[in-house]
This record gives sequence, structure tokens and C-alpha cells, in this order.
Amino acid sequence: MALAASGRSRAARQLSLLAFLAVACHDDAASSNLDLLLPDGVGRRVELVPKTAFAEYVELPELRRELRITLASYVLSCDRYVAPGPNDVLFTLTLDAPAAEPFHPGTYPLESADAPDAGPTARAKAFAVARQGERGFVFPNGGAVELRSVDLGPAGQVSGVLALEFPGDGTRPAAGAHGKFEAHLCHGE
Repeated sequence: MALAASGRSRAARQLSLLAFLAVACHDDAASSNLDLLLPDGVGRRVELVPKTAFAEYVELPELRRELRITLASYVLSCDRYVAPGPNDVLFTLTLDAPAAEPFHPGTYPLESADAPDAGPTARAKAFAVARQGERGFVFPNGGAVELRSVDLGPAGQVSGVLALEFPGDGTRPAAGAHGKFEAHLCHGE
């Protein structure tokens, strides 16, 4: 009888370990949903339920540091781009910082992206774009991103809160993005 109980106990431990590994290996999804107000017409609300969340970090010596966070309602990988289907949503948040300023927890205002030949980045900021199907949306200036944790190591991750808000101005529709995110860093091979 003790042998049977021991076998069940070992099987339960193995099952627990398998469940833990399954969760750990699939833990690239963000922890909460995002509420997006796409700058489309008068503003169109979309809920992004992330199935994929990852971050990419790049240093461009003498120019800038870039941290790109990708959240998608469909399965993606760091290895290749997959365009969203007609009902899929892809949200990309890019944070730029001067070359000498490492990313750290703090608030980054949402502003327009610099032109590719603009030279070195002068101050830390963020910009955001979304895609749904074949349509792309650039979020206008307004609001900010709060980075709550930044670990750029090999098994690193970043987390934060989106509070992007543009009320509209008569010529452009309202836009916004709200919610928490958590993304694991892609591994550079």
C-alpha cells in the first residue's frame, strides 16, 4: 500500500512539474488586456487580448538606445514578422533614449518618432503604432508610458502601464491606449 501511495505521489510531482513547465514556456503573453482607441474616423475602440508579448533592445552607438515592445492578439515570435489577419491586432510601442542614458523605471512621454536621419536622440520618449488587418494607425502625441521594471539581461523582461491619450483636435480623431503590459526580451542569437 505504501508503494502505491509513493507511486501516486511521484506521479503527482511529475504532473505538477509538467504543468509548471507548460506555463513557464508559454508565459510570453501579457498579463492583462489593453484598451485601444484607434485613430480611425472618430476613434474606434478595440480590446487587445495579448497572445504574444515580447521586447527587443538595440543600442545604436552615439545615436540612441531603442526598446521595442510588441503585443499581439495572435501568435508571433521574435524570429519573423507575421502580418495581422483581418481581426487580429498588433500594437508596437517604441521607447527611444539618448545613447548615454540607459532605460530605467520611469515615465516616457508619447511623442512623434524622429526621422531616420535626425541624428542622435536628445531626450527619452515613446511612440506607438497599431495594425489591424491591412490598416496601420500611428498614435499622436499625448499621454505617457510608465516603465515599472526593466531587466535587459539574457532572461530579462520589461513591464509597465500605458496611459496614452489624445483627445482629438478637430482635424485628427481621438486616440489612446490603456492597460498593463509585461514582455520578455527576445534572445539575440
